[in-house]
Amino acid sequence: MKNYNTIGVDVGGSHVSVTNIDTNQQGKTFLELIRKNIDAKDSAYEIVVNISDCIKEILHDKATVESVGIAFPGPFDYEKGVCAIANVGGKFENMFGIHMQQAMADFTGLTNAFFVFSNDAHCFAEGVYHRYQLESRKTVFLTLGTGFGSAFMENGVLLTQHPQLPAIGAFYDEPFLDAKADDCFSTRWFLSEYKKQTGKEIASVKEMIAADAEIAGSIFNQFGINLATFLFPWLQQFECDELIIGGNIAKASSLFEKSLKDGLAQMRQPINVVFCEDTEECILTGAAVIAERKNNMNKQNTNFLERKTTQPVLPVNAVESGNGYTIFPSFHSEFLVFTGFDALAQKICNEKTVVIDGFNGVLWENFRTHLHTELQKRNKKVFWYDVNTCLKTTEEIDAMISDNLKGNDPVFGKRYMGSLSDFFDKEKLEMLQPDASADLCILYGTGAALGNWDSHLVYVDVPKNEIQYRMRAGSVKNIGAVDLFDNAQMYKRAYFVEWPVLNKHKEELLSEIDSIVDEQRIHEITWMEGGDFRNTLTKMLEQPLRARPWFEAGVWGGNWMKKNIKGLNMDEVNYAWSFELITPENGIVIEGNQNLLEVSFDFLLFHNNTKLLGKAAQRFGTEFPIRFDFLDTFDGGNLSIQCHPRTAYIQENFGENFTQDETYYILDCEPGADVYLGFQEDINPVEFKSALLDAQNNGIEMQAEKYVQKFKANKHDLFLIPNGTIHASGKNNMVLEISSTPYIFTFKMYDWLRLGLNGQPRPINIEHAFENLYFERKGKMVQETLISQPTLIAEGRNYKQFQLPTHPEHFYAIERFEFTDEINVNTNNQCHICMLVEGNKVEVSVENKTDVFNYAETFVIPAATNKYSVKNNSVKKAMLVIAYVKDECC
Repeated sequence: MKNYNTIGVDVGGSHVSVTNIDTNQQGKTFLELIRKNIDAKDSAYEIVVNISDCIKEILHDKATVESVGIAFPGPFDYEKGVCAIANVGGKFENMFGIHMQQAMADFTGLTNAFFVFSNDAHCFAEGVYHRYQLESRKTVFLTLGTGFGSAFMENGVLLTQHPQLPAIGAFYDEPFLDAKADDCFSTRWFLSEYKKQTGKEIASVKEMIAADAEIAGSIFNQFGINLATFLFPWLQQFECDELIIGGNIAKASSLFEKSLKDGLAQMRQPINVVFCEDTEECILTGAAVIAERKNNMNKQNTNFLERKTTQPVLPVNAVESGNGYTIFPSFHSEFLVFTGFDALAQKICNEKTVVIDGFNGVLWENFRTHLHTELQKRNKKVFWYDVNTCLKTTEEIDAMISDNLKGNDPVFGKRYMGSLSDFFDKEKLEMLQPDASADLCILYGTGAALGNWDSHLVYVDVPKNEIQYRMRAGSVKNIGAVDLFDNAQMYKRAYFVEWPVLNKHKEELLSEIDSIVDEQRIHEITWMEGGDFRNTLTKMLEQPLRARPWFEAGVWGGNWMKKNIKGLNMDEVNYAWSFELITPENGIVIEGNQNLLEVSFDFLLFHNNTKLLGKAAQRFGTEFPIRFDFLDTFDGGNLSIQCHPRTAYIQENFGENFTQDETYYILDCEPGADVYLGFQEDINPVEFKSALLDAQNNGIEMQAEKYVQKFKANKHDLFLIPNGTIHASGKNNMVLEISSTPYIFTFKMYDWLRLGLNGQPRPINIEHAFENLYFERKGKMVQETLISQPTLIAEGRNYKQFQLPTHPEHFYAIERFEFTDEINVNTNNQCHICMLVEGNKVEVSVENKTDVFNYAETFVIPAATNKYSVKNNSVKKAMLVIAYVKDECC
């Protein structure tokens, strides 16, 4: 017997059939078949064992199996190999959620083979085309039996979408005779019709034919008429030239062939109707053909891009930063940070059930595969349950969140106020039940904890910047989405819908987490014990800390950061932004035994917002109120002429609790640098809008200074930009933007007629802007009210303390200490956000712990520290900027 390298499997409701296939041989070749009965209502473990035993029986000595194709009834996630069968009368429902692809590889021992699951109708189509060597141009395939299967081909290529076919790529869900097509062209219809005509129950179509040939003939005749009536418009629209019919009911073709063909006789194009007598062999062949093709494609697809960025990933091990700004700051923990999937596998391998939840953006299948490999080494029979099988349909989710996405608006949506559970079918979640016969059952995926298993809980986190790099690479999708959207739409959906619900979910789980994992490195994780992690968060809230910054290029970006921050990739076109402390997107890095673990900053707020925010906690809850970020235009370009929404506008239109009130602190600048701020005294709003629209619609350059004032920028100036104020940073500034935390609500009015780095026009929001602009902020009052004048509020032998007054709209205050020795600062139960804006470095001490912070590094002093000292070891004067929430705004 020849050693075939491909196996075909057909799993039906009562049996499984297996064969070896030589896909190189065309035509109706003999197939060696093994067929065994199975009970589709049996336990998942028994079903997997029975199918696996059948496959193992077909194997021949020394045979090398490269691919296994399995035709399996749906619903099923055929791409992943996960069973999604639910609410079909109990058949295979115990398999619901199980990663069958992994289970079959394990239980057959064919761990190096490529397992592919396919829809049985698709397998039938591929098999018929292969065995019958069809030459038809447009072909429709039907399988008539317990269900109404259908598939479509054009020139031998399977179609899943086509404008002349049903939207779902199958007939079963189409309406017919006040019912679904699946109810009208399946065994159920025959049994129902027989009962209507005779009043008798019957078990099968075969029994019906044997019991009363005359009545059966009449029913079959009507079946042929109905089938022709249903198919006629579809076949004509599709311009089908061949109809292939298989399945058990096709074996009685003599009883309905005439009425079917008569009903199709009036079609514009002639159609050849073929009844297939070897349905099972065709399905087996098709399963093997599909598997082999996908295996070959998989071998060729070696350039899968997981992240698209020039930025380095956080290293596994702590790196000595040396002198100057460090891009990978970390907080030392006395507890262990573990590395590797092997260590995590060792941690969980003696459990019976485990839940692995995490943020959307985790590469779940990659994670699962790595962890499974390590569990296999420990001889564990593992069932993986994919929580994604419990998601509501894409259509249901899209309808649920449509109001929040504001159509195709490229930037703005409205915050979704619901919870993660809204995305899931509660009945399906209840169906996810671990099989006690497996050594270990693992429920995994974003939202897995909603399955309510009483299990060891692993939470997998991934930084927001990495999520965006993965979005750009197309390696992740939005929750419940079938298709990849463009980056802007993916980010918008994440920002306004997914991140709010995932943050709530994360907060609810924090106290229950048994293991916390940092997944960003993709192939090498780091992790901590849950209790150690929470204890570390407590320590962090009593000491100075830095968030991990991240850096992005922009069309106006400059090179100040390239020249002054070590460790950045010099091949990047520029660096426009540094997310110094934009807490919705920044992470915090924990170092334990020289290993690094990053989690999102908001874990600190979820753990104890009062220790972090002090007085401000009552107002801001688990939202961090202030952000620091860099805008670098050194040798770059002007920012767009822009403004930010008024408070009521951002609340009503976008669902934010507070608005984007900003300031520009000039950290550094070249001579002649400017800041655009406020209107000219003679501003005419109608004329201004007309000029903006001419620029936007007709490409006519606008003279910005005709409408907007421009002021010289000097180091350590502070420009005030409360909401509704027109502004922009000019070229050759290094701006420290001190702001309230919202950060994407920029209404660009004029962008100097340039394209973005992607070659596409950047979004312009003239109408939004004109709903929010304060045209009275013009003329002399701009210099008088929007350019801060430092006020000396205290001084000593070696220091001066200045208040840098902010606008009444700003809920935060800004101070600056200038000192040569040491200063002592009280937090007054407020969180302080600090940056050394002059000098090399300072030592910051809280009680007996001292940390060193360098020039331009942002650091946070939690309110719970009460007081801290800052020591300047240099003879050069140091300048420290501090921002905090005004007491009256708490």
